[in-house]
Amino acid sequence: MFKVQQRRWEQMTGTGKFIVGAIVGASLSCALAAAAQVFPHDGAFWRRLGEQDKAAYVAGYTDAAHVSLSKFDNLKHAAAVLHWKGATKILPQVERGLNVPDAPAPALISYLDSIYSNPRYGDFDVGNAIGLAAIRGIGAKAAPSEAPLPRAPGPDLKR
Repeated sequence: MFKVQQRRWEQMTGTGKFIVGAIVGASLSCALAAAAQVFPHDGAFWRRLGEQDKAAYVAGYTDAAHVSLSKFDNLKHAAAVLHWKGATKILPQVERGLNVPDAPAPALISYLDSIYSNPRYGDFDVGNAIGLAAIRGIGAKAAPSEAPLPRAPGPDLKR
């Protein structure tokens, strides 16, 4: 029986072997994808982490965000060289989405702990929470207070 199967495989053309290989490869990749587990990085994930794990997560996240921003600068240059018309609209939107907090790790960790201490925010993704910290300026140095600018006199409406 084995010799019969071997002869059939040898008689098959290159296209037939390619089709069989594609089917087997697609089947294996679907099986691996179905077996892979997805771990959401939400409040439950954050609360299970220890202090060292939280520090490592924040350090890795901010490092990856800085690397992404450096690669993004290369994309801007490539868009200019290739005269990409849509770059002026798309790239600023993407850059705003790549918020990197300048906060030190302990301040960011305590901010995330305070967010996830409220069960209401348990489904909130950790990456989104870090982005929110960057938008809110968590840990940023306070700007020196300035005197408010005087208002210009408005129109006289009593006429």
